[in-house]
Amino acid sequence: MNDNPKTKTVPSPERVDDHDVSPAGSYQLRGRMGTVGLLFTVLAFTAPLGVVFGFVSVNISFGIGVPIAFIAVAVLMALFAAGFTAMTKAVPRAGAFYTYIREGLGRPAGLGGSFLALVTYGFNVVSCIVVSGISVNNLLRAFATGLDTPWWLWSLIMFAAAWILSYFSVELSAKVLSVILVIEVTVVSIFDIVMFVNGGPEGNSVEPWNPANLITPSIGVLLLFSIGVFNGFEATAVYRDEVRKPSVTIPRATFIAVIFLGVFYAISAYGLILSAGTSNAVDVAAGDPAAMMPNALIQYLGVWANQIVSVLIVTSYFASGLSLQNILSRYTHSLAVDGIFPRSIAKVHDKHGSPHRAAVTVGAVLLIVMIVLIAKGGDPNGLYAAAAGVAFYGMLLLLAFTAIAIIVYFRRNSHGISFWRTLIAPTVALIGIGFALITASFNMELLVTGGPVLLTILLLIPYLSIIVGVITAVVLRRRNPDTYQRIGRAVD
Repeated sequence: MNDNPKTKTVPSPERVDDHDVSPAGSYQLRGRMGTVGLLFTVLAFTAPLGVVFGFVSVNISFGIGVPIAFIAVAVLMALFAAGFTAMTKAVPRAGAFYTYIREGLGRPAGLGGSFLALVTYGFNVVSCIVVSGISVNNLLRAFATGLDTPWWLWSLIMFAAAWILSYFSVELSAKVLSVILVIEVTVVSIFDIVMFVNGGPEGNSVEPWNPANLITPSIGVLLLFSIGVFNGFEATAVYRDEVRKPSVTIPRATFIAVIFLGVFYAISAYGLILSAGTSNAVDVAAGDPAAMMPNALIQYLGVWANQIVSVLIVTSYFASGLSLQNILSRYTHSLAVDGIFPRSIAKVHDKHGSPHRAAVTVGAVLLIVMIVLIAKGGDPNGLYAAAAGVAFYGMLLLLAFTAIAIIVYFRRNSHGISFWRTLIAPTVALIGIGFALITASFNMELLVTGGPVLLTILLLIPYLSIIVGVITAVVLRRRNPDTYQRIGRAVD
């Protein structure tokens, strides 16, 4: 079979059904999530309370224009989503990034993209497991001074809970994630309302919303960190086989997620700026970013508010870890369906319709990784930062890779989808994401604390994963043509 998409018969968007036919019925995931369930599932990945509590202040340290930066990034991500959701309509198959990159750039690149996705989400879930244990330990110390427990104990407990939930139907996870997310958003919204009413030490100001505040020497870093906290919205397509009417549900949930995150983070950043005063916020954030939100909660709401948020931070990271394990399990499932991984782990649970064997496999690998990391010892904060840095960089690379694939695919295949969605929007998105990727490449020390050797190794990991995937595809083309033809959840 020819790899050139020009020679293919392209399926019409009109024939997208509720659940598209997979290569093998026993490997077909099942579920009935609607827009709300899918939306909450992917939003939980972003850990919105954790972002507001721990990352927004870092953004503020680079400039006062954080609220408008979040709005600008939301527009950029919406442009990416325009092309991304056009692909979900034109290529009605599971696999998300894996499938779309294959369709646009060929099988070797598609497998390289899938390996990049595995590495990106894998490092992300490790960082989440570690930080969840750190959060529990910090919480216990806040209520019982002098109490000293190993962070890894709590990390393993929370990981085990997420591992168990990932075995069952995604709809069970969606219910758990929905409750946690609603509580997170409610708490942050209360803080925002209090700040709007109070005004802080200098009163309400429109200055943080002035686009002119983006024109600073640190604009690249500011946008870089702003893009980073949007991770998760793209996971909507991962659940294609587990939602009702995917051609409608996935685009709807994707755009709602992008709009929600943009507005939520922009308003929350504005509230945090007000808490310190517009003229003083950058200095406060730069002085001690980790203390900015806790100090604001204590000052304007009381100690009790900070204690409640400390508890919710733990559940926020747990929800993120669960969402990540679900995503990683589905990428593993797709690769197993295609025969890249043993097809025995691709089987779907008869009752739950979940990729239970893939979930067990992913959990086992993560457990081994955690045991090795724990045995090696070291600073958990450094471990978390290193894993998060690689995940952050890998996601930027994955988004850029996918944007290129979208542009190339629609230049070769006509689906009657607008020129705006198939070329202009993804091109503009690629320029913005590329700018962030270049900024990250030259400022890796902002993502990870470490020496030049460590930074270089961590920077190379995402690229090496792509190379390994491409080489694997080339070997399969020669030694196992049938498996090679299936790359990208192909049904042709």
